[in-house]
Parts: sequence; structure tokens; C-alpha cells
Amino acid sequence: MSLRQCWLALALAASAGGCSAPTGVPAAAVQSAAVPTPAVTAAASDRPQFGDAQAATHRVADYFAQGLQAWQPGALDTAAVADFTVAPDGSGTHSSVQAAIDALPSRAASGAGARRHVIQLRPGQYREIVCARGKAPFTLRGSAADPGATVIVEGRWNAQAKRPGVDPANPCDPALSASTYGTAGSASVAIFSDDVQLLHLTIANDAMDQVRDGQGYPPGAGESGGAQAVALMTQGDRLQLHGVRLLGHQDTLFVRAAPPAAAGGPPAPARVHVTDSLIAGDVDFIFGNATLVIERSTIRSRSGRRTPGNGGHVLAPSTAAGQRLGMLVQDSVFDAEAGLPAGSVSLGRAWDFGIARDAWQGVDFSQGTAPNGQALIARSTLGPHLGGWGTSTARRPFSASGLAANRFAEHRNQPLREPDIGREVLAAGDGWAAAEGGTRGGSAAKPEHVFEVRNRRELAAGLALGKVPKILYVRGRIDLSSDDTGRPLTAADYRDPAFDAATFDAAYAPATWGKKPPEGPQEDARRRSAKRQSQQVVLQVPSNTTLIGRGNDARIVNGMLMLDGVSQVIVRRIHFSDAFDHFPVWDPNDNASGEWNSEYDNLSLRRSAHVWVDHCSFDDGARPDPTAVTRLGRKVQHHDGLLDITQQSDLVTISWNVFRDHDKTNLIGSSDKQTLDAGRLRVSFHHNLWERTMARTPRVRYGQVHLFNNLFVAAPDAQYPFEYSIGLGFDSRVFSEHNVWEAAAGVSALKLVKRWNGNAFFDRGSLLNGQPVDLLANVRAANPGVQISADVGWTPTLSAGLEAASAVAQRVREGAGHRAPPQPR
Repeated sequence: MSLRQCWLALALAASAGGCSAPTGVPAAAVQSAAVPTPAVTAAASDRPQFGDAQAATHRVADYFAQGLQAWQPGALDTAAVADFTVAPDGSGTHSSVQAAIDALPSRAASGAGARRHVIQLRPGQYREIVCARGKAPFTLRGSAADPGATVIVEGRWNAQAKRPGVDPANPCDPALSASTYGTAGSASVAIFSDDVQLLHLTIANDAMDQVRDGQGYPPGAGESGGAQAVALMTQGDRLQLHGVRLLGHQDTLFVRAAPPAAAGGPPAPARVHVTDSLIAGDVDFIFGNATLVIERSTIRSRSGRRTPGNGGHVLAPSTAAGQRLGMLVQDSVFDAEAGLPAGSVSLGRAWDFGIARDAWQGVDFSQGTAPNGQALIARSTLGPHLGGWGTSTARRPFSASGLAANRFAEHRNQPLREPDIGREVLAAGDGWAAAEGGTRGGSAAKPEHVFEVRNRRELAAGLALGKVPKILYVRGRIDLSSDDTGRPLTAADYRDPAFDAATFDAAYAPATWGKKPPEGPQEDARRRSAKRQSQQVVLQVPSNTTLIGRGNDARIVNGMLMLDGVSQVIVRRIHFSDAFDHFPVWDPNDNASGEWNSEYDNLSLRRSAHVWVDHCSFDDGARPDPTAVTRLGRKVQHHDGLLDITQQSDLVTISWNVFRDHDKTNLIGSSDKQTLDAGRLRVSFHHNLWERTMARTPRVRYGQVHLFNNLFVAAPDAQYPFEYSIGLGFDSRVFSEHNVWEAAAGVSALKLVKRWNGNAFFDRGSLLNGQPVDLLANVRAANPGVQISADVGWTPTLSAGLEAASAVAQRVREGAGHRAPPQPR
């Protein structure tokens, strides 16, 4: 894979994983080849450790107390109404991020106490340089459902020759008299304003991964290669970053204090708070002299650019001489892409800004006569790629004492131990999938059939191994709607040249076409378009497969995994999102006015048995159906189910998952006429959370479905307003026990269970808003004159882990979903 292809796989598809030039099938094995790179030198191996008393003076509040007055980060504007909307297709108030920022009032014009403005970025790629200088408080917001779906990216590097009018430097720091961009001028995004919030988006610099317009970019291979290229630069106070992804190589995040107001004075306050985010790079990729606190985030060292012997550095603070505190990273994970040998990357080094290389001797750092970076890494997990602290940019060796001592320390960190749960099998008694020999997936895989997969190409290659037992660890974000270079594919890539939506609608308008199914040239072209998309975004999962997320950011987006006619499959700890159908079917006979019907589920089981889906998350991502356009008089539906189980599938356990923001969530059995389903569709749902879902949680035909210890949150005013939870379809045999509903005002208890031609249902021990609820009595009351029996014809025996309903809400909220389990301290 070329460097440009590698970047596209990472930035434009917003993959959190890395790229390499793979050999064999699939591309990236867990047992990566060990490059002979020396470990961090003995001089850097001293690792000062703070005791609890010392750490107590380095709290978040202590860092943010520095300045004219203490700062406590405020609430994040995650749901505030947007003042401006930016969309790549021109459907918003602006088509570029910079244009929206330019429309903001200035700080000076707004005065003290100015209200916060909100800029909403719709999903897409924004290739542009962004500068926000002296603006009133504002929030720049992507999609909370998928920060990787909104990408601001540009490519400049420090020593690149300027091309005025072609590739301008960042106007926040253009260095007009210089012939090159410089480090600051290379920034893709520069925030030179106070009180700014960046939420749920990706900011990247791809200069090291591409060659554009004949420009010769540096190899950036060794320590002398340099090639700084900033993704995000900040020069402001009280800045908050939450749920962001900062992607680059060298100098990814530059946090800088404004110059002193008077010569010789202290720098202006510059406090930056980063939470629940990803920062990826290789050399000094978190650096500067501002006060920076990073919490609950992933700090990822990248591989592939550096030559052996030059592993890189993480932190590079240049804390001012008179400033006590500089950088704090706590409760975070320091991990690495495949290929970085143990001990090849230092925790960080002092920037020593202003001190020439090899001129550090004789400088009394201990007396505060020169910048001396301060950093504390606390309560975090550190991957094996990390060694100790490294040599400064002035080539000052790390020292914990003496005149040239560094102010670096750690507190209660621990090794990153990613549990090898790929070989775990379903426990005995854990639902229907534990019956008849149990479910083991690919747990018997040979070492050569255990892989890490980081993009669609690698995932497809792993699945192509067929029935051989295999374990595929998903690392980062995999976009199924991307080509083999990692380029995201859109409707334009799949659309047949003869298909046109407006022409289609005119041809099949109900007033003129009537109720017969569409046929003719436009429908044929739609089908060809749909087939082209399906061939790309649907991947078949074979038998004897374990597919499992590694880390907290494992995602599979923009497509569907299909289990069809297979057995022994385990899917765990992955976030599935936005199986978006660009060419849904128009059915004029679906309901009174017709409906659009989508093809894709996030995960679909057909004719499959012994399947365990555990600790996953499912949602519609950044393109929910309520925001879709209306065509032929109906909202276009772009999503089908989140997880559907149909066509004689059997012996399935669905445990500890989260289902959010969706309409038709879980379908068990596809048709009343599918008589072959009788005696099959034996499915257990336990410890799952359904929240902001409309219906089908689940809807059941034929199946013997066991629902226990699940949490349902019913909200009538959500984007997907609640309609019902459990659907009793034809010949369904649902056994419910110890489930919990939290229902908002306006949700009737009669709506919790809805009858769809089903005549049997059993429930016991369930709660509604903390009080016992008789679900059977309610469904009978909602269906007067219909005989609904409490005898479903079977009694569960595979109920391992069944607990009282009073414990369910807390347990499910703490444990369900795709995030990796916390490591013991």
C-alpha cells in the first residue's frame, strides 16, 4: 500500500488503526515481525514515580488553577441548537468550515459574557485550512454517533516551500516573511480564541502520507528527517476537546500559550482540556508550552514512517520556567499500531524551546533559567512499545536530578494488558446458544489464523479463509463502504449512469403510477445501483469465526455483516453503525401510502446456528432516518434492522449489547408464512439496553425467545419516538422475566408489549419505573376479546446469570456495550 493509500485508509475513512504494507492473507497479523530496533536507552530508563502525597498536588484542579483565576471546565454543548450548519454538499448554511467561523462575531464586538454560538458539521470530508482567531465563544460539533464521519484535513509540513495563492499557510500564524510554512503555519486547524469547544470530529494532517501536485514530501524516516506537520494548533484559554480524533505523525497536537503581553512577562493563560478522545502520531505528537490535561483518552503511537532505531516520542512539553504545571495525562491508554517493538518509543522528552542542539550544558534548569517541560502520566495503562523518558530536542539526556533535571514523573500506571478474550467460548447455561454442544466460534484457531484487521480489505481477507477456525481482532474503525485504498465510497460511486432519483420519482409517483410494483428503465437502473453497493458493503462471515474488538474504538460502519447458512460464530465488543442503503426499494403496497424499504442490517443472521453476540453497540450513526428527505410522499428509509435473526436461524445468545437510535431494531422471524421457522429461532436476550429505539425490541414470529434482565428506556419525544418494546408475532413463544422499563411521562404500560397475531406470552418479576408490572394483563387489556395464554409451551433452563430486576438498571448501564472491560488496578 502506498503512503497516500495508507493515509486515505486512516484519515479520509477516519480509521483509528494503522496501515502497513501487508503480505499474506490477511494483511496484518497479531504476531507482527519484530524489527531489530533498540529499546529506549539506559539514560532514559529512569522512571520517577510520584507517591500519593505528591500526586495530590497535581490534580486537574491544580493545573487549571494556573492563570488569572481558576478555571473549571463547563458543560459541553452536545445538543444545543446550531446557529450555523456546514455541509459538503451545500445543503447547510455554509459549505466550508472556515466560512462558518468567519460568520461568528468577534470577541471584541461581543464583549464579556457573550453567548456561545454552535457550528454543526454534517458528516463528510472538509479539505481546508481552518483558522479561528479572536472569536466569541463557540462550539464546533460533529456527530456524537461517529466522530470519524466528520473529517477536517489538510497537508502542509514545516520545511515545505510556500506557494502563495496555491497552498497558503494557516492564516492564524502565516509567518509572512518566511519562505516555508513553518511548524505553526502547517496546522490544518488553528484555534486562536478563548472558550472554544471541539466535539465529536476528526482533525488530521496528511502531509506525511501523500504527494500532491508533484511536491516532494520528505521521507520523515529517521530522527533527522524532521517533517513536522500539525493537525491541530491551539493558542487560547479554556479550550475543551471531547470525543475528537487528532491524526498525524510528527507534531499532531500543538498547544501553545500566546506571547507575554510585556517583554519578559509570563505567557498568557492557555489551558486545554481533552476528554474521551484519540490522539495519534509518532514523534513529539503532543507538544507545546500550554497547560494541557488529557483524561480518559487513547494516545496512539503510529508505525510505518520511522526507520529502525528512531522509535519516536509521545509528549514534548516546553513548560515555562516560572510555571509549576504543564501537562497531565490520566486515566488514559497508551497503545500502538502493529509493528512497534517493545521499548522503542519514549514516554516523552523536554522540548527545550530556544536552546540550540547540544547547547544545554551549563544551563541551570533546576533554577528556572530556561523552559523545562513538566509532565505527569497518572493512573494510565502503558503499552509495551513504551520505554522511559527520552533525550530532549536540545539533546539533553533525561535526568531525575541535578542541574539539568527534568520535571517528568508517573503515578500508579500499569502495563497495558489487553485480555486475550478471542479464545473465550460461551459459558455453560448462558442462553440458547449454550445448548446442544455450545458455541465456541473460532476459539480453536491455530496461531497462524489469528489476525488484527484494521480496514475493509484486511477484514475481507480474513473472512475469506472460510470455515477454518479463525480469530479476527478488529482494531480501530473499519468502513465497509471504502475501496481497497481506503477511499470512502458514496452514492455517486455506486449509482448506475441511467439512474436519476428525480426521474425515478416522476416515473413512479402514486398519482400516476398507482399501486403496482415499479418496473421499467428507472427501476432497473436502481436495482443495478443497489447491486453494486451490496457487492461492496456486505461481507459474509463464515463458520468457525470469532470477530472481536480490540481496544475501545473498534467499529464497523457503513455496511452489513451477513451470517448465512453458517454455524459457530462469536461477535464481541464491536460498535456497529450506519448500515446505510443509498438505493432503497419503493413499495407502493406497504401501508396505505407506500413505504421505502432498506436492504441492510448492521448484523444479519439467516439459516445460522450457534451464534453469540456479546458486548456490542448498534446504532444508525450520523445519518438517522428522521433527517432523511421525503420522496413520493414518504420519508426515505435508509436503515433496516440493527440485528435481525431470520430464516430458521437457531441457538443464539444476545448478551450485554446496546441498541440505540433506530426504528425497526430486532426482528426474529421474517414472515407469518415462513412455516419452516417453527421449532427454530431459539434465541436468548439478556442484559441488553434498548434506548431511543422505536419498536421491535424484539418483534418475534415462531421463536422460543427468552428475555431476561434487559433494560428498556422508553422516550416518546426522542428522535425515534417510542412505539412498543416486545412484539408478539404469529406463533411466537416469548418467555420474559426480570426485565426493567424506565418510561417517560406519556408512555402507557399498555404499549410495552404489542400483539401482532401472537396468542401466548409469559412474564414474571418485571418492573416499570421501579414498580412491579403485569405485562400479560396489560397486553390482554390492549386486546379485548383475544385469548392470550400464559402457557408458551416451554420453560427456560439456560438462564445462567439471572438476577433480580432491582439490580438490572445499574448493572446494564455499567456493563453493556462495546467498550473493553476495565483493567484491575
